[in-house]
Amino acid sequence: TSASHNLKPVSASSPSITVNRNLQSVAILQIDKHRPDRIIFEGEKIEVTATEFSLINLLALHNGQVMSYEDIVKKLWGPETNAIYSRVNYHFSKIRSTILKTIGKSKRNKDKVKNIFKVISRRGIMLNLEEDKLKIN
Repeated sequence: TSASHNLKPVSASSPSITVNRNLQSVAILQIDKHRPDRIIFEGEKIEVTATEFSLINLLALHNGQVMSYEDIVKKLWGPETNAIYSRVNYHFSKIRSTILKTIGKSKRNKDKVKNIFKVISRRGIMLNLEEDKLKIN
């Protein structure tokens, strides 16, 4: 006797089997605290300076919240510093342009990066990502 004789016939009314593929959403931004020389944006390694990494990490820890320039300056450079918002904007702009150099400067990419690394006029800056699109190790 062959093993095929032990199979049960399948009819259209038989319950379907769903395969759990455990699909995880892919993170748009990955930050590894053990690698402060880079971030991963859409799967691409982006080299960043220590200051840029600190800024990205700070924004990621407050994802979805506008951080004032004053708070950022205090947290990154300390309360005794004379750093001003233009210094924060310089690093923020550099982060955006470095990412775009790597992923391409199409209008779609520019709009995406601008929406994720967002400037809120007269209030501050923010990281604007859904929680499942951000991974911090």
